[in-house]
Amino acid sequence: MSPPDFSPYPQPESNDTGSVEAALDALRGAHNELSAVDACDALLWAMGNNHAGTYFPIVLGVLPAIEQVLEAGSAWAQRAAMEALLDLCGTFIPEQGFEHHQGASVPQALDAFLLSVRHHVAPLAHGNDLRAQSAADLLELIDDKAVTAGLSPDSDRGSKIGSSPLH
Repeated sequence: MSPPDFSPYPQPESNDTGSVEAALDALRGAHNELSAVDACDALLWAMGNNHAGTYFPIVLGVLPAIEQVLEAGSAWAQRAAMEALLDLCGTFIPEQGFEHHQGASVPQALDAFLLSVRHHVAPLAHGNDLRAQSAADLLELIDDKAVTAGLSPDSDRGSKIGSSPLH
């Protein structure tokens, strides 16, 4: 299977043609706490400016890969993906001038994605390990966003919020 084409998505100038795929490979390959932290960091840098807390529309292009990790990745890969989503959807904002992509609001599309993956995150919140803590934190963020959107926090988001046309 060939890697996805990320060229339609604006991304940080510091990225080269392989930056996003390398970050996703690191995410998929996370196998311990250190590699999970490094993978999350690499993903956030490939999406934008980790220090400034900003992202570019490239974030929309990686959402299917993040969902795959949440669904079937290793525990450490899942934790790294959830930690990245906590930052991207919780405190990060779009890089100035990159709030929209193909006529759609990037933050709204990101929030819609977050709400749509609750069913992958909820089962991961059971237990007392680091992955369960990340999942519990992400569920809290998802539920807060659901309330803001006027939805029941534990409703089936897939039927109420359509997938973004951008991914």
